[in-house]
Amino acid sequence: MTSSPENRPRKQKNVFVRKNRISRHPALFLPLITGLFFLFLFLPAILTAGTAGSAPNNETQTRPSAPFDLRVEYLLNPLGVDTQKPRFFWKNDHPQRGQKQTAFQLIVSTSPAAERGDLWDSGKINTESSIQIVYGGKPLQSNRTYYWKVRIWDASGEESPWSEVARFDTGLFSPSDWKGEWIGGENLFRKEFNLPETPKRARAFIAGLGYYELRINGQKVGDHVLDPGWTTYSRRVLYVAYDVTSLIKKGRNAIGVILGEGWYKSRALRFQLYIEGEEGLLMEVHSDTAWRTAPGPIVEDSIYHGETYDARLEQPGWDLPDFNEKGWKPAVKVKAPGGVLSAQLIPPIKVVDTIVPLVMTNPAPGVYVFDLGQNISGWAELRVRGPRGAEVRLRFAELLYDNGLINQENLRSARAEDRYILKGEGEEVWEPRFTYHGFRYIEVTGYPGTPKIDSIRARVVHTAVSPVGNFSCSKQIINDIQRLILWGQKTNLHSIPTDCDQRDERMGWMGDAQVTAEEAILNYDMAAFYANFLRNIRDVQGEDGSITDTVPHVWGSRPADPAWGTAYPLIAWYMYQYYGDRRILEEHYDGLVKYVEFLRGKAEGGLVKFSHYGDWVAIDKCPGGLVSSFYYYYDVKILSEAARVLGRQTKADQYEKLLAEIKDAFNRTYFDPVTRNYAGGSQTANALPLFIGLVPDNLRRSVWGNLFNDLVYIHDSHLTTGIIGTKYIFDVITAFGNSDLAYDILTRTDFPSYGYMIKNGATTLWELWQKREGPSMNSHNHPMFGSAGAWFYRALAGINLAPDSQAFRKLIIRPQMVRDLTHASGSTYTINGPVSCSWQRTDRKIIVEVAIPMGSQAEIYIPVFKLRNLKLSESGELIWAENRLQKKVPGIEDVQQKGGNFIIKAGSGRYVFALEGE
Repeated sequence: MTSSPENRPRKQKNVFVRKNRISRHPALFLPLITGLFFLFLFLPAILTAGTAGSAPNNETQTRPSAPFDLRVEYLLNPLGVDTQKPRFFWKNDHPQRGQKQTAFQLIVSTSPAAERGDLWDSGKINTESSIQIVYGGKPLQSNRTYYWKVRIWDASGEESPWSEVARFDTGLFSPSDWKGEWIGGENLFRKEFNLPETPKRARAFIAGLGYYELRINGQKVGDHVLDPGWTTYSRRVLYVAYDVTSLIKKGRNAIGVILGEGWYKSRALRFQLYIEGEEGLLMEVHSDTAWRTAPGPIVEDSIYHGETYDARLEQPGWDLPDFNEKGWKPAVKVKAPGGVLSAQLIPPIKVVDTIVPLVMTNPAPGVYVFDLGQNISGWAELRVRGPRGAEVRLRFAELLYDNGLINQENLRSARAEDRYILKGEGEEVWEPRFTYHGFRYIEVTGYPGTPKIDSIRARVVHTAVSPVGNFSCSKQIINDIQRLILWGQKTNLHSIPTDCDQRDERMGWMGDAQVTAEEAILNYDMAAFYANFLRNIRDVQGEDGSITDTVPHVWGSRPADPAWGTAYPLIAWYMYQYYGDRRILEEHYDGLVKYVEFLRGKAEGGLVKFSHYGDWVAIDKCPGGLVSSFYYYYDVKILSEAARVLGRQTKADQYEKLLAEIKDAFNRTYFDPVTRNYAGGSQTANALPLFIGLVPDNLRRSVWGNLFNDLVYIHDSHLTTGIIGTKYIFDVITAFGNSDLAYDILTRTDFPSYGYMIKNGATTLWELWQKREGPSMNSHNHPMFGSAGAWFYRALAGINLAPDSQAFRKLIIRPQMVRDLTHASGSTYTINGPVSCSWQRTDRKIIVEVAIPMGSQAEIYIPVFKLRNLKLSESGELIWAENRLQKKVPGIEDVQQKGGNFIIKAGSGRYVFALEGE
């Protein structure tokens, strides 16, 4: 959309475009790899969706496709599902436009070949929903494998083929299912056993604190690292389930476990192995004091300080049968952590990529510095030959001094150093197990001889959430910002959303988590991750309803700053909005009520004014009390809506009344009727009440005018906001018809701006707008300013949830064709299927291509600008000319020209609109 008249066009300043120094570097191919991953993962849906709209008359096939992408509790074929009422999800597709599911039949069986559901046959259930379908069959049993499939009926009554068979394994439902004891000792544990039969099915369940690596018969089990996820251990410990059937053999077997301290700061193990033999044998192996333990080659492990590994202390064959256990001692029974055992139903942390450094320098004798060209989270893999006892030291940093040596000042007390002591046996390849670092540069000292560029390889490590979103446009600086956001977001997912990945912090700061949540959801599959994080938040909630600034609580305050505590209601509400997750609201409703009532008890004059951080790292400070009161209003608003969704109408009405009282108090306290500003008129102070509806309708234009003047005339299209104001200001600007201004702000390259970070070499987002290399702040990988990434999808690509809609069932597609932007495209793989919009324009023609998933509807806006004699076609068919509708095409319900736009109401399918004029 064009700007309002008051935002008159300004002369476009030159935009600095940094030459890509690392274009040949593997890290830069990750966006391409991500795109290819996305393409091949969802290729069936993309291809079938393409046939739906490629030609309106291509309606020869009328039957819906088989359901695909079958999930249980948001996960593909999960192990360890520990709810007895799991939820099922699937995607649908259809060759016809405007189609929807009207019914489904789902069967759950104990056999993959079953044609009938011996556990559950839903029968034909009339519903349009293919998500959040709750299991309704016979009681599920612990530690079982179940198989399921589904078919659907469309709006014409046509039946789809059955889906492929999917499966899920249950976890251990009851505490009594756990027979293993909590044991401790050194950091190596082992147990041998004899299996008299060939195994038919074997499942291992392990809770290893702080971190573990499980090995069976000499092989590592699975590809998880830094497992299990971080929790408040006194309230909850996560266990992980593995299918180990292929690793177990008839005869002698050996189980090995390595433990690291992790966030637990100690070591404890609970383990169970269940085996079913081919001839009917049932066998269990549990952790107890009959296990043996010994020190291993990991002589130090610390998340902040790194890992020291002495290869001379290795015990070859320790994880194989018939090992000589001389010097090994019995494990000891240890005190349980105290928390309930819950299955880890989130994507695990994995090594997701390996990067060969771009450059190796030698800034001092014996000192080698490797530059990855990209700031990452993870560690280094070392390849080395040398004498026994030689020690190689690797230190990690985001920055360099002018002399080329690494600068670790911003890491504060974190040593970020790994050490490897050689055993002297040919080429030795090593990487740590129980630490991680945030870094771009690796300093190597003590290396025998001279290393090669590939003697060091960086391992990218984070929670392996699948990428679901892509965005690109004709303005390279916007693409560069998107790249920074993606790298910053994913490298700060380590079973919880962290604030940073490098210094002595790496906490689950709730403020950082809530401001980036929508951006993360549009870019990554975050459903299971956030469901787990919400449970973590509930685990730290006090009896008085208070929660903490960080989750799990290590740093920060109790009670949380309201701008941080709001992560609880906000993320719960995002789960409902984006994923249609009503169960989340049900499970957390009481906790949300307790939290809001806690805030209510702290209110003074109807407002919550206490604040620890406010608009964190803002240039122009907004009063913390205003920020806290804004979130008090927001939290009550969410609770009122949640109560309405759950059928608690009386409570919803009570909180609606409280909203009116807060609004009155807010305006009495913070609004200046003379200046028409809130609390002095900073950008954040005016943007927050405009965003949430706290400004009276008759004053909105005045307050917006003040904000506009501050942005354009006082600060020359620069932000002075911190992380809170930045989260909302782009949406406010766009809502007032000034998306050009938002674009101007985002394309600046001087201080303060995203472009300033890029101009100064950033490859992930900074903690501060400015570059500072002192010992306190600035982290150079802090995703909290990444909230702008959501605006790329909502504004430039135009993909929006319709008001009062959930799970993308109703969409508004309204791309903002701003300034010199000639094309843009965005896509996100939603819980209901892929949504995309791409557009391009010339002086006289606009092309908009849209894909809507089956069962969804969209209202599509195409701006006409100053074009006259308009002709609108879809897939080559003229549908509008001479100011009237010329032809109806499948899938399109209505076409209107109104308010400077064509407004098209369409059902599912793929559409290609071309608007031409003079």
